[in-house]
Amino acid sequence: MNTDSGTANELFELLTKATRDAVWNWNLEADTVWWSEGYLTLFGHEIPPAETGPESWYDYVHPDDKDRILNGVHHVIANGGTNWSDEYRFRRTDGSYAHIFDRGYIIHRNGKAIRMVGSMQDITERVALQKARDESQERLRMALDSAQLGTWDFDPVQNLITWDDRCRTLFGLAQTNSLTYEQAISYIHPNDKVRVMETVKQALNPALGGRYDTSFRTIGADDGKLRWVRFIGQAYFTETGKAYRFSGIAHDSTTEIVEREKTVLFEQQARLALEGSGSGSFSINLETDEIVYSPSLARILTGQEKIGITRDVFINHLHPQDRPIRDHAYRVALRTGNLSYEARFVWVNQEVHWVKVLGQYLYNAAGKPVTFSGIIIDITQQKEKDHSLVIAEERFRNMIAQAPVAIGILSGENLVVETANQSILDLWGKEADIIGLPLVEALPEIKGQGFIELLQNVYKTGISYYGFETLARLHRNGKLEDAYFNYVYAPVREGERTTDLMVLATEVTTQVKAKLALADSEQRFRNLIEEAPAAMSLFIGPDMVIELPNEAMIRFWGKGDTVIGKPLRLALPELEGQPFLNILDEVYKTGIEYTSQEAKADLVVDGELRTFYFNFTYKPLHNAAGDVYAILDVAIDVTEQVLARRKVEASELRFRTLLETIPHMTWTNTPVGEVTFYNQQWYTYTGLDFQQTKDWGWQAMVHPDDLPFTLETYLKALETGTIFVVENRYRRASDGMYRWHLNRALPIRDETGTITLWVGTATDIHEQKGIEAALESQVLTRTQELKNTNQDLLRSNENLMRFAYVASHDLQEPLRKIQSFGSLLQSQYAEGLGDNGVDLINRMQSSAGRMSELIKDLLAYSRISTRQQAFNPVSLTEIVTKVLETLELQIYQSHARIEVDDLPTINGDGSQLGQLFQNLLSNAIKFNQADSIPHIRINYDRLSASELPQHLRIARPSAHYYLIRVIDNGIGFDEKYADRIFEVFQRLHGKSAYSGTGVGLAICQKVVENHGGAITAHSQPGQGSTFKVYLPA
Repeated sequence: MNTDSGTANELFELLTKATRDAVWNWNLEADTVWWSEGYLTLFGHEIPPAETGPESWYDYVHPDDKDRILNGVHHVIANGGTNWSDEYRFRRTDGSYAHIFDRGYIIHRNGKAIRMVGSMQDITERVALQKARDESQERLRMALDSAQLGTWDFDPVQNLITWDDRCRTLFGLAQTNSLTYEQAISYIHPNDKVRVMETVKQALNPALGGRYDTSFRTIGADDGKLRWVRFIGQAYFTETGKAYRFSGIAHDSTTEIVEREKTVLFEQQARLALEGSGSGSFSINLETDEIVYSPSLARILTGQEKIGITRDVFINHLHPQDRPIRDHAYRVALRTGNLSYEARFVWVNQEVHWVKVLGQYLYNAAGKPVTFSGIIIDITQQKEKDHSLVIAEERFRNMIAQAPVAIGILSGENLVVETANQSILDLWGKEADIIGLPLVEALPEIKGQGFIELLQNVYKTGISYYGFETLARLHRNGKLEDAYFNYVYAPVREGERTTDLMVLATEVTTQVKAKLALADSEQRFRNLIEEAPAAMSLFIGPDMVIELPNEAMIRFWGKGDTVIGKPLRLALPELEGQPFLNILDEVYKTGIEYTSQEAKADLVVDGELRTFYFNFTYKPLHNAAGDVYAILDVAIDVTEQVLARRKVEASELRFRTLLETIPHMTWTNTPVGEVTFYNQQWYTYTGLDFQQTKDWGWQAMVHPDDLPFTLETYLKALETGTIFVVENRYRRASDGMYRWHLNRALPIRDETGTITLWVGTATDIHEQKGIEAALESQVLTRTQELKNTNQDLLRSNENLMRFAYVASHDLQEPLRKIQSFGSLLQSQYAEGLGDNGVDLINRMQSSAGRMSELIKDLLAYSRISTRQQAFNPVSLTEIVTKVLETLELQIYQSHARIEVDDLPTINGDGSQLGQLFQNLLSNAIKFNQADSIPHIRINYDRLSASELPQHLRIARPSAHYYLIRVIDNGIGFDEKYADRIFEVFQRLHGKSAYSGTGVGLAICQKVVENHGGAITAHSQPGQGSTFKVYLPA
């Protein structure tokens, strides 16, 4: 027993490991729960000890599901249930919830539940998919509701139909949305039931494709209301061909059917009247039993044409033995709505006649028959001929066998091959041994091609079917071939019943393939016309009827597609008086293609007569007999090109006329150098015509010594696109003299920069060349003189430099000794010299100081005059800042207020520019009015060369200049001395009043001139001074 228990436990553990579910075992007596490894793998929870209670389960149940689940479990246990299952959400360790399907089985002992064993299956993905399906179905439902369509589903295996509320109301049901197939059929109108069941049967036949589409009447199960409905659906099959689902949509078609009934009624009566032409007709009101009949009906049934005969009288003339035939026919008619039977009627004179009776019930909207109409035909002679027909049939079958046309007879509903002549056997690719087989077995390859269904329909309806150029795939010559046929499926009747079908067929494969090839060719031709970038159209017949104009041609004509199908003469009346209609007539008559370039055409486009130019071709098209049947018009609009060319030609004419007016020789040449035009001046000078000098013929007129360089320069200009300039000599025809000419040619470019033309001139400069020779001689002389002057200037600069050296060394040395000895005398022997001696020493020291300053200023001046400048970008703001630092003591002592704007940066020598501003600022501080504080301002403007004062002498021209102003409030000066103050050693004030050497402003002028500028001064006595410095920008 223990062994069995141990084995069971092992098996249980193996089973829990084999499944991916979380298996649990709830000991209801101990209230403990055991979990399998699925508890960890599915939810991430550590497997609790075996003695853990059920909280390891319900603590993780979603709060919204917990009460339902616990109540459900305890309810099953309390009521002695054996199993429980439910779906709910269970929390994972990451806080998310898994959708699970949980099921458990309860073990009882002595009627008490002691254990519950189950498993939890993760169905999260399935729930998500179901949600997606639900959402998709909801969208589908909204679409169906919008279209007022209902949906239905038939399970052929369970024989159960389920449908939505809309379908339910179509059957007049108040609540039922699920019912059996038989229940649904019971709510269909009795006259429609058989037909509906047959169409359902066909839909459930996998060989017929499973499509279903039928209309029928329903009688409301709960409301008794008659409705017309249309059901459309599709059956689905297993691989073995068994239907497992049949579903679709439905809608209420009552309104449209009722509206159609009146029309149907009239159509039926008309059809019956047509069929019974020459026979008797009748109509019976089923509510009053009144009969309305034609006189011929009374004659056919009684032998006498009488009126006022009641229905009973007609029935009494029926042969007693044939009454059962009539009774059976009426029973069938009540079920089908159609009456058909043949019976004998006994005339008044006792003659017996065979009569065929055809009739049909007509129903009201409620489906109740209200009228019965029909016709009768005397078929006595036909019956007498039946025996002859049997013999004729035999002859017919012999005729079939021997006929050159493919003929076959198929017998019965199974379409058994009863007769097949050799022609149809050859057409099918079969031997005579197929006779006696059903057609689907004799020709299995035609299954699924629709022919079997067509034959069955002809058999059922008795209506012939005609097929033309129909594709059939037949196994012939050892392979499956595509073939095309014209054929007829005709019913063969015995009385009113179709017994056989006759098949007549003619193979037209060759013709069809030729027609398809022709159609394909025509389509390609149409596509060619429609997609062609050029305008194209066909003109058919001698009337030139417009066909297949493409969009480009319609756009040219400007009249829309209303022109299609009209003769060209009527569609475009403005062509009258223009050559095109006559040209088309000539092409149509002769069959000779016509092409024209830049033909002028006046067309009315958008109501306005406009002129166009076209390149066009009229190409005749020939039929198989070689006759012209149409003309293809291919046209390209070149209006813009023609107008542009004419504009260019007019421009060129004006240009050449202009060149003719120039007194010099002129020419034009192509980008490769070939001359295309000379003006008359050339022909007069050279004595040659255009043919002699065109292209490269001009070379013959150039002096042999000048030709190589001329050609080299000419070819280089052509290659590089640069201006051609050369001086050479051309021979004058009148005296043979070679005269000098200046040749210049400019390239003319289009909007893309490509050279399209060269325009050149040759100007006679022979006299100028003589003058130039004389000038060159003078230039050589002046050049030598200038060279001598420069050498003298160099020597002067060298002397000046030597003077600067002497001033710097030889003159400064004794001067320093004088100052040193003077200082010694003043410091050590002042008392012995007395006041007069000291005064003399002070005068000596002052003179020595002035002499030292003079030497320094002269040295600076000489260096500025001789030093080679090395210009770099220099910030004038930085220069002035450094000068102010140098003059810091003077500024401090004089309490001067100096305002400086942001000054520009120029190319210059920083050292020289520093001397410029230091001299100007120190002078502005020095020449100050007594008892006033110096106020100095420095600012600037940017000027163009045209804005400079006319009298200003600029050392070096420039497009723009900086005007820098140094403005003070000093003692000023008389402006008549404005030029004098810039001369060396020139002073306007005494040495005792204002110190200085008279060299500072001369240095300023030299610095400004070295920088290509100028300096001016403007002042009035006592009004301050303004120094303006002009420097190139």
